[in-house]
Amino acid sequence: MTALEVSSVVFTCRETWHPERIGALAVYCSDGRWGEACDEFCHQRLLIPRYDRWAVSGGPACLVPRDANAEFCRGTWKQLDFLARVHELERIVLITHYGCAFYTDLLQREADACLPFQLEEIGSAADALRDWFSGIDVECYLAMRKGISLSFHKLERGFDSWKEWQTSR
Repeated sequence: MTALEVSSVVFTCRETWHPERIGALAVYCSDGRWGEACDEFCHQRLLIPRYDRWAVSGGPACLVPRDANAEFCRGTWKQLDFLARVHELERIVLITHYGCAFYTDLLQREADACLPFQLEEIGSAADALRDWFSGIDVECYLAMRKGISLSFHKLERGFDSWKEWQTSR
């Protein structure tokens, strides 16, 4: 088989090709239980169809350098430079979610105890993105779960503690 030959079709999508770029990137956790909810939120609430996705364990945590992930973090920023330039990004959406296994494993704590650290890190990531890409809008959200219900909450600049977020609801 040559590069121009392909095997027989095994599936044809109902979705058709859209050549225009949306100019938006969402960074969220790769936990598949949240994927459809993140898509619904981005499509229905944020009105960004066909946005670029960066799904990785911990979501925005990949933007914060720490000893254990320094090389990965450096690679992440190189990829972001590429996406910003080639995909002409105008907007980056950061989403962290309640009960994220990346944080419960990293901190060896229960989900509630991880939230202050998650909020601090998403704020640090947003500030770094705003500094690095001065013309790109950066937004932060916290995805919560109550039973089987999922919700998204905007985190404004300056939200750096779980207590502040709780009292603002």
